Amino acid sequence: ARQCRRPGPGPARSAPARSTGAGEHNPSGPEIGAGLATLQLERHGAGPSQATDVEIIDNYQATARSLISEHGVEDRVERHIADFAQQPDQVPVADIVIMHRVICCYPDPEALMSAACAHARDRVAITIPREAWWVRLAFWGMNVWLRTRRIAFRGYVHQHAQILAVADTRGFHKARHERCQPGESINSQQCA
Repeated sequence: ARQCRRPGPGPARSAPARSTGAGEHNPSGPEIGAGLATLQLERHGAGPSQATDVEIIDNYQATARSLISEHGVEDRVERHIADFAQQPDQVPVADIVIMHRVICCYPDPEALMSAACAHARDRVAITIPREAWWVRLAFWGMNVWLRTRRIAFRGYVHQHAQILAVADTRGFHKARHERCQPGESINSQQCA
């Protein structure tokens, strides 16, 4: 939360903010797995009039509401607690659907990407872990630690081709691909 209170974009958020096209025509759209809503707050500086955040757990809710209030955008940011892949109808169709560092937290990337494509009129912006051996090793180590601590959460390094194939079958093509540490930001555009 401290990082969200600093002026300007955070370094971890700059790649997904660029891939959303913020500032182009003020695209509306939900952020899936929004956590503290920091990306939406960064995007509000560039101008979307309405934003929707969807989070699967409510752990971030109090802090996120506080940050949204501090930024004076409580009338423009809507928050939902839902499993977007299982309950996509809770989110309205929008210009863009953003999934920043969320696909790696979900066991079924096809369901998430399919729901995102069904709700995006123009673009789906995702940030996913690189398919590198050292990233896979880090996720393996994290999952071992989580298992020993009896924490149910697991992280995943899904195959990019598998995720992009879902977008392709829904009429989206890869329009932008940017490497960021330790992931990759991919923007899929609706085919004309």
